[in-house]
Amino acid sequence: MSRKTLALVALLFAGTAQLLRACGPLLDQVAGPVGIVNAALIALAIFAVPGVLLLVLPRALGRVPVLVAMTTGLALAWWATTAVGPSLALTAAGAVFGMTALALVVRQAADGVTATVGLLAGGVVDLAVRSLTVTWDPTWGQLPHRIGMTALVVAIFILALRGTDEPAPAGTGRTWALGGYLALWTTTLGNPAFAASQSGVALQLCLAVVIVVLLVAIELVRRLTLHGGTNAIPEPDHWVAGSAALAGMAGGLALAWWGTGPWVLLGIALTQLSAAVAVARAVAAPGNSGSWAYGLVWVLPVLLFQVHYDMPLPFDNRWLLIALAVAVGLAGTGRRPFHPGGWRVDLRAVVARPAPVTGVLALALLAPALMYATRPVTDPVVASAVDVQVLSWNVKYGRDDATGQADPRQLAEAIQAVHPDVVVLQEVSRGWAIGGGVDVAEYLSRELGMPFVWSPAADGQFGNLLLTRLPVSGVRTGPLPYGQGPMGRSYLKATVGLHGGRSLDVVTAHLTHRKPNTPTRLAQIDELLAKVDPAVPTLVAGDFNFWPSWPEQREFTAAGWVSAQDVTGHGAAWTSPTDRPTNRVDWVFGSPQVAFTDFAVLDQVTASDHFPVLATVTLR
Repeated sequence: MSRKTLALVALLFAGTAQLLRACGPLLDQVAGPVGIVNAALIALAIFAVPGVLLLVLPRALGRVPVLVAMTTGLALAWWATTAVGPSLALTAAGAVFGMTALALVVRQAADGVTATVGLLAGGVVDLAVRSLTVTWDPTWGQLPHRIGMTALVVAIFILALRGTDEPAPAGTGRTWALGGYLALWTTTLGNPAFAASQSGVALQLCLAVVIVVLLVAIELVRRLTLHGGTNAIPEPDHWVAGSAALAGMAGGLALAWWGTGPWVLLGIALTQLSAAVAVARAVAAPGNSGSWAYGLVWVLPVLLFQVHYDMPLPFDNRWLLIALAVAVGLAGTGRRPFHPGGWRVDLRAVVARPAPVTGVLALALLAPALMYATRPVTDPVVASAVDVQVLSWNVKYGRDDATGQADPRQLAEAIQAVHPDVVVLQEVSRGWAIGGGVDVAEYLSRELGMPFVWSPAADGQFGNLLLTRLPVSGVRTGPLPYGQGPMGRSYLKATVGLHGGRSLDVVTAHLTHRKPNTPTRLAQIDELLAKVDPAVPTLVAGDFNFWPSWPEQREFTAAGWVSAQDVTGHGAAWTSPTDRPTNRVDWVFGSPQVAFTDFAVLDQVTASDHFPVLATVTLR
C-alpha cells in the first residue's frame, strides 16, 4: 500500500469535498437573478468538465503533467479565493480541478484497496475538521480556518509534484462511481448535520459515530479479496460482495432517510460500510468506461434533490439517493482481476491488528470529544413577566444574501447585539446543500450559549428553531397542511417560564411562500390557531409570507390576535428583501393576554434576505 498515494487521495478528497459543498450556496445565489432552471444548467455545465478533462488531457499530456496541472489549478483557485473572497467562478474552478485530480490519483493507484482507504481517510479528515468548526467549512471561515485549508492545499500540491511511488499504469476502474460516492458523501454519509437533525442525537456524538464507522470501513476494505487486500474475507462467487454492497447501500439509505432516532445512525453505518466495498470493487474493475459522466454523477442527484423543494418531482426525492446507491452498487458487481474463490476463512487475518493508518486516524476522535467537552453549559434563567424580548428572523439557511457565502457567524453576531430573551428562526438549515452543509442550529446554540428546540420541515434538514436560556417545557412540533406546496412546512410550539411562576407560549412557523397560494396559507393558519390554548398568553411569530392587505391577516385579527408591528405604530416598515425592501411578510401576533410595549425592524442587519424583527412583550 503506497502511503504517498494514500495521503494524496485523502487530502484531495477532504479538500474537494469542502469545495463541492461551497458551490451549493453560490449556485443558489445565482438562481435568484437567472432562475432555478438556468442555475441548474450552469451547474450541469460546470460539473460536466471533470469528465471531459479525464477523457482528453491524459491522452494529450500523460499522467504526471496532468496531475500537476490539476493540482496547480486547485491551488491557484484557492489562493485567488482567499485574496478576493469566495465566488462561484473561483470555487467551481477549484472544485473541478480537485475532482479531476482526485480521479486521476484514484485511477492510477496501485490497487483499489489503496485508493478506497485513501477516500475513507479523507472522510475522517473532513469530519475532524468540521467537528472543530461546528460544520462551518474552513472555506468560509475566519483567518485561522483559512490557514488550515491553505496548508491542506499546499500539501496536495507538494505531493503531486513529487509524484506517486508507483509506475504509471493505464487508467482503470469505473471512475464515475467515485462521483456517486461524492454525492452520497455530501448528502448523507459525510453530512453530520443531517444525521443530528434526523436522529435527534447530539451533533458531536454523530460525528464521533461516523468517524468510527469510517475506521471500521478502512479495516473492512483492507481484508477484501482484491489486489492490495489481505484476502481474509473470502468471496467464492464474484457476485457475492458486489450484490451485498448494493443491497446494503440501498437498505442503509432507506433506514437513514425514513428512520428516526438511533436507527438513522445505523442506516448511515450500513450505507458507509457497503459503499466502501462497492467503491473498492468499482475502482478495481477492468476497463475504464463512463469517465465522461464522473462530475455529472455527483451533481445530478444533489441538484435534483434540492430543486425538488421549489419544483417538486413526481416522486419522493429520497428515491434519487436510493437510485444512486443502486448505480454505485452495480459498478461494484462482477468479476475482479484477483479472485481465488473458496470459502476458507483465515481467522488470524480477519482479526489481525489494525493498520497503522487506522491508528493514526483514530486520533481524529479527539476533535468531537474536545468540542463536546468544551460546549457551553448554561443554567436556565428566569425572565421578568414584563419586557420580554422576542426576536423573529428568517435566516435563509445561513447564506449571506449579498455574497452567497455560508456565514452563520454573522447571524450569531446580529442576535448577540440585541440580547433577546427568546429567538425564533425560520429557514434554518441543518445540512442543506444550498446552505453549505452547515448545522446552523448547533452552530448558533454553541455561539450564543442558548439551548435550542428544533422543528424539522421539508426533508428534515430545513425548518424552524427556538433558542432561549429560559426554562422550556411543553414542546410540540408537527407538519402544517401541504396544500399547493411546493414544500412541506412545520410549526414549533413551546412554553417558556417567566418570573413569578408565569409562562408564555411561543409558536413559530414558516408558511408557504408563493403569492397565489393563499388557500394553503389560510389552512396553515387555521392549523396553527388550533394548536393554541386561548386561555394562555401566547405569541405566534414567523415568516408568514402574506402582506397586511391580504386576507390571511384577518384570520388572526378576527380571533382577537394583535399584530405587534401595527399596535406599536410601526406598520409602514418593510421587512424584506434586505437589498431593496418592498414588502412585509414577517409577523409577531399576540393573544389577548399579552401587550406589546415596543417593536423594531432591525433594518441594519442584512445577513439574510429578511430583516430580523424584535418585539417587547408583557403579560396582562
